[in-house]
Formats: sequence, C-alpha cells, structure tokens
Amino acid sequence: MYDKATNETINHYFKVHGIYTDRCLEPTEKCQQPAIRSHSIPCGTVLGQLSYEGHVVMAQMKLKVPPPNIIEFKYIGRNKATTFSGLCGQHDNDIFRSIDDRLPDLSDQTHLFLLAYRAVLREYYVVLQNAVRFQSTYRKRVELGLSPGTEPCKFGMFALSHLCNAYECYEYKRHIDLAYLAGDWSQLNHHVLLIKNQSPSIAVSSMFSLDEVDAPETPRVTLSVFPTESDVAVVFSAIPSDSPYVDTYLHRLLTSESYLQKYLLSKLILQSCDNFVIDPQYYDSMPQDRKDAICQFYVNTILETAEDHEDARLYLF
Repeated sequence: MYDKATNETINHYFKVHGIYTDRCLEPTEKCQQPAIRSHSIPCGTVLGQLSYEGHVVMAQMKLKVPPPNIIEFKYIGRNKATTFSGLCGQHDNDIFRSIDDRLPDLSDQTHLFLLAYRAVLREYYVVLQNAVRFQSTYRKRVELGLSPGTEPCKFGMFALSHLCNAYECYEYKRHIDLAYLAGDWSQLNHHVLLIKNQSPSIAVSSMFSLDEVDAPETPRVTLSVFPTESDVAVVFSAIPSDSPYVDTYLHRLLTSESYLQKYLLSKLILQSCDNFVIDPQYYDSMPQDRKDAICQFYVNTILETAEDHEDARLYLF
C-alpha cells in the first residue's frame, strides 16, 4: 500500500495524463485555431486496408496501480487510432491532403517529405505532452514534500530530461517546418524499400532517436510503413547532417533480404516506434506465446535497446 502523499501524486499523474494541449503546430506558428484529433496514419486509405470490423490493434498503456503489465495490445476503433491533437482541421487538410486522399507516390519527393513531416509533428506533440505531464507531477511531489524542490532529485532530473527532449525535438521540428515553407525537399534524405508480394499486416508513422550512436547531436530518423496495392512500402528519412549515422545504423537492415530484412524491421519497430497499428485478423492468428513475446519485448525496450536479443517470434509481417 502507498502512503497518502504518494497516492495523491499517482492520482495527479493520472489526472494530467488525460489533459491534452490543443495548439495547432503548423509551420508558421501563427495559427490560433484549436487542434483537432487528426490521424498520423491516414484513416481512409491505410487504416482502411488494415482494419477489421472498424478496428485495428495498437499498443496501449494500462493506467492501473500497480500495473501487472504496463502495456497491452488491444483493439482500437479505426477512427480513434493514431490520432493526435497537433493541427487544426484546415492545416491538417492543407498540408497532408496529397498523401491522405490516395496512397503516397514513392517516386515523389514531396510525398516522401510529407510522410516524414507528419511523423515529426506527431513525435513533437507526444514529447511535449510528456514534458508537461512529468513537470506537473514533479511540482505536485514538491508540494506534497516528496521531492525537495530546492536541490536535484531523481524525479526532478527525470522531469528535466523530458523538458530538454521537448526542446531538442522542437528545434528539429523547426528545421523541417522551414524546409516545408521553402519547398526545399532536399532537407530530408530517404531510404525507400518495397517488400514485394507482402500481405498488409502493419502500418507505422514514427520518429525515434539513435541515442546509442556517438555523434555531436543525437541523430533522429523517421519511419513510415504502409501497404500499397500488393506490396508494403518502407520509408526511412533523416536530415542530411544525420544521414551518415542513420545509414550506418540501418546498414544491415537495408542490405538484408527477404525474411531477415522483415525480421530486423520488426525488431526495430517494436524497440523504437510507439505509433503503429497491426491488422486485427493477422494479430489474432498469432499463437499466444508469440503475442506474449512481442508485448514483452516492446515493454523491455521502452527505456533501453536490446540489439542482441534474438527471438524468431518478434515478427510483424
């Protein structure tokens, strides 16, 4: 059992976890319209192919104390899946209409840029929310005497790290914002893979950091995965200064073939991405031990990587 102050802090965290900013994050930073719940993965095209009876499968955090498992994979309504309150209706439509009304054209540099841009916007929204939540919880701990407030403590440093991450992500977003406003699609480099004759099973729109890479600034890369008519498209994108580090990090995956490539991609998605959906019929066809292995690996790699962990059950294709 927790003491009264700890219980009050936990309840406060759950309360602020349900609070969302509604600022439009469009590139000029001038819009005053409230943000809507827009899809980071297009609902009509991509989610439409993957959904079953109006649902997809996503990883969801369990808001229970103490949680027996902090993550579960569960059915989510297609209209709610992958949404984030990062853009107003007009800007969401104006910026991303060309990759929402139809599947992106992999030969079009504008489309490839927009795939990455949406992942960047969604990631900034998420890290900003986390920074607000943890800072608010830290202030509550100070108020209740659980953290000193006048000197560094473990939770205070944890909250500060999220504020720093939000600032760094904002700086990255501004780089992409300015490139978008200038129509300078050369500010992103791309690796495009096409997994041939692959039934649709998963879609991804995510940005992640290569924290373990030794570089002057932490490299970032976006990943978009979506089904085409008979294949599955995979697009990695990075700014030019990050590209050498990203290319080295992805070398084995990019140069592998067939089963191994799909296995390495599956591991990367589970360990580095938090915004992906799985076809419910494909997920339900998995044996329970495979579902358990996927969920446990996802949980185990939330705070650290596990590059050396091998398990053939970690397969999403």
